[in-house]
Amino acid sequence: MKRPALLIAPLLFMIFVPWGEGRCSTPDLGQVVRKIQAVYSQHCCFSARFDQLTVNVAMDMNDRFQGVMYVRKPGAIALDVQAPEKQKVVLKGRNYTVYFPEDGNAAHGEIPPEINVEHFFGFFANIGNLDKNFTIQFPPKSADEQERMIFLELNDIKSPQSSFRIILGVDSDRFIVRRAVIYDALGNYNRFDLFDVTFLKSIPDSVFKAAPGPAEIVAPNRTAPSGSSEKK
Repeated sequence: MKRPALLIAPLLFMIFVPWGEGRCSTPDLGQVVRKIQAVYSQHCCFSARFDQLTVNVAMDMNDRFQGVMYVRKPGAIALDVQAPEKQKVVLKGRNYTVYFPEDGNAAHGEIPPEINVEHFFGFFANIGNLDKNFTIQFPPKSADEQERMIFLELNDIKSPQSSFRIILGVDSDRFIVRRAVIYDALGNYNRFDLFDVTFLKSIPDSVFKAAPGPAEIVAPNRTAPSGSSEKK
C-alpha cells in the first residue's frame, strides 16, 4: 500500500483580535514581526507536538500526520512522526533523511538548489531572518479572536510573483508560531498546527540523527513525509 507523503514528496515535484487587554484593532505589522523574532532569539531550540494535514487538491487526497517536532538553530529540524505510521524526518540545512523504523528503510538526499528550503518548514529554525527571506503582510483574514491568533502572509522575497506562500498563525499573547500553512504553486498545502510549544536550552545531536545504522533507499512504491502543502 502506497504511503502518504509528509515532507519530501512535494519537494521532488513540486478578523481582528484584541491587541493587549481591552483593545481591538489591527496591530502594527513591523511590531508583530519584531515581537516574534524577539521571543525566538532568546532560545536555541524548541519542541512541540504537531498535527499536520496534507492536501493534494488535484488528486482530492487528504492525509494527516501527528508527532513531535524538534527545532535547533540555525538549521536542524526533526519530526518524530507517531501516526499513522512511525517515521522520522530530519532536515539539516539542505540535506534530508526519512527513516522508517519498523523495517529499517530510509530515503535521503539533498533538496535541489532551485528550491528554497525556507518554503518548507526550514523557516522554523531561522525565524530571525523572516523579514530577510520573505515579504510579510497581513492576509485578508488577519486574525482570529476566538483562537487568539494573528495571521501573517509570507512570500518569497526573491520571487515576489511566485504563487508559493506561507500563512503563519501567531499567538497574540505569547508571539509564538502556533500554525503554519504552506502552499505550493499548484494550490496543494500542508497545515501544521503546533501544541505545547516548549523552549529548550539545548537538544542533543542524537535527536537529529534519523537512522541508527546504514540507511537503505526506500522502495519506489513508497513515499516519504511531506511539508509543502491548509485547512481553514
